[in-house]
Amino acid sequence: MEQTEQQIKTSVKSILSRNFSLLVIGQFMSIFANQVLTFTLPLYLLYTTGSAALFGSVLGLSFLPFILTAPIAGIMADRFKKQKIMFWLDIAVTAVVLLYMIISGMFSTLVPIVVVKLVALNAIQGMYAPTSQACVPFLISEDKLVRANSVMETVNTLSNMAAPPAAGILLAGFGIFPILIICAVCFAITSVIDLLIKIPYTKQSINESMTYIVKSDIVEAFRFIKKRQILIKIAMLMFVLSAIVPAVYIVGVPVFLTQYLGLGTQYLGIGRGIAWGGGILGGLLSGILGKKLTLQNVPMLSMLVSLSMVPLGVAIWIDVSYFTAFVIIVVADFMCGIVLIPYSIAIWTYLQAATPPALIGKVLSLFNGLPMAAMGIGFLIYGMLFERFAATPWHVIFVSTFICCIAILLLWKYFKDITP
Repeated sequence: MEQTEQQIKTSVKSILSRNFSLLVIGQFMSIFANQVLTFTLPLYLLYTTGSAALFGSVLGLSFLPFILTAPIAGIMADRFKKQKIMFWLDIAVTAVVLLYMIISGMFSTLVPIVVVKLVALNAIQGMYAPTSQACVPFLISEDKLVRANSVMETVNTLSNMAAPPAAGILLAGFGIFPILIICAVCFAITSVIDLLIKIPYTKQSINESMTYIVKSDIVEAFRFIKKRQILIKIAMLMFVLSAIVPAVYIVGVPVFLTQYLGLGTQYLGIGRGIAWGGGILGGLLSGILGKKLTLQNVPMLSMLVSLSMVPLGVAIWIDVSYFTAFVIIVVADFMCGIVLIPYSIAIWTYLQAATPPALIGKVLSLFNGLPMAAMGIGFLIYGMLFERFAATPWHVIFVSTFICCIAILLLWKYFKDITP
């Protein structure tokens, strides 16, 4: 018993090293500020215009830059110092927020300004996420990757959990500018933290033009993925789920709560914050499972994530009180978070372990960009669907669940007996 306790203490101590701890803290602040802005700006448009199509379109357009920036981030993460990349990205986001504060006061039409702001924010974030993920294998040994990733996902979920209530309450009580100031401060502090992280770095020779490097590195990453069929199946599964599930929750839930239930932004923020608590439990569960959480578990977890959408349709289909419908929606979101985090950790841990160090930034960036691109497409489509079927939105939810389940069943057999 004493030996087991000592092993746990040693394992935790080795994971929570100085550099990994700084990475986690910086990740928390960066994601918190990013989620506050991503939550606030489109919601502000939905609340003022009442258009689900506009809401989904703005969200969708803002996510499309991930297609371009994620692969570039992977190349940079493999060839340059990762902490310097994160530093300059945080500085760039701080500048973008401050510039938005200046420009937004000069125009009466908000939609183009909000779109440009979100596009710039997500373009930068699309480079930050794969870079920070590529840091983990250099700071943590392979046998502790699952626990390290569970720590990262739990902290990320905490920031996602804190962001909507903070944004909703601030937006309802004080307007948008205090939110922008808080986010700018968070990004500025994170940039300082980035410089304090020490990550092993081996300089790669650069004898060709940048255009040639980008092309050859992306081709090399695609060749690696093509040789491993399971990576293609993972990509297919991620694309389907990322195009549908986030769109239902991120586009659909705000529409349901504000337009069907008539609730204010603070209630939406609190509901989303409570729902993100499921992610905390999911992260803790992943840490407990450790090596037992493998790629073979992904199809079952994917199925549970998909089925979590069913209560959303039921809540707005059957005749129940607004409070009951609100509770059902929040609980469904909560349950989705519990399962979604282990699903993500199982996939990212496999990718980190299966990818050679020289390719890890490029490969992870492609797998980061794929779901983000799918989410952008999903937001565009589902914004229009929820406006087109405004009288019967549960039809959209039930059909979406069916599509996800069919895709999972078709891919299930490829996840059996997989080893890195």
